[in-house]
Amino acid sequence: WVPGLLQTEAYARATLTGEALTAAEIDELVASRLERQAILRRDRPPLVVAVIFEGVLHQSAYGDRELMREQLEHLVHCAALPGVQIHVVPRDIGMYPGLGGGFILAELPTGEHVAHVDSQASAQLLNEAAAVATLSRRWERIRGEALSRTQSLDLIMEAAGSWT
Repeated sequence: WVPGLLQTEAYARATLTGEALTAAEIDELVASRLERQAILRRDRPPLVVAVIFEGVLHQSAYGDRELMREQLEHLVHCAALPGVQIHVVPRDIGMYPGLGGGFILAELPTGEHVAHVDSQASAQLLNEAAAVATLSRRWERIRGEALSRTQSLDLIMEAAGSWT
């Protein structure tokens, strides 16, 4: 999926479709996800570097072409923000470490490095140095397979046009 910090409301709702959640719980989760995006528009935003597999740009959200076009146009808008870099790993790259699942690396104001690892069942916050170092090495390998920012933006705009 597109990372939560870069999702539109409709895309965020689509990621929760089919889960055992009430409408109120979905509303709460989507609202929370959208509220977190305010960090990208701070006077001094953090640097957010997202790497997205190209297949995500072409994966239909339950057949809703408008939703996907809107989401990809939103990615283009986000990529123009001063603290956001978006890179795309091309579909033809073959196997690469990013296929193992999503994760987030963060440097806290204290200088501590932590990781947030998603799975199908639950998410974990890791601060153990060895685990964070392993994910940092994996991150570098993933990012090394990705296109440049300019190439990625061109690919995202091309994909957005395919959803019209």
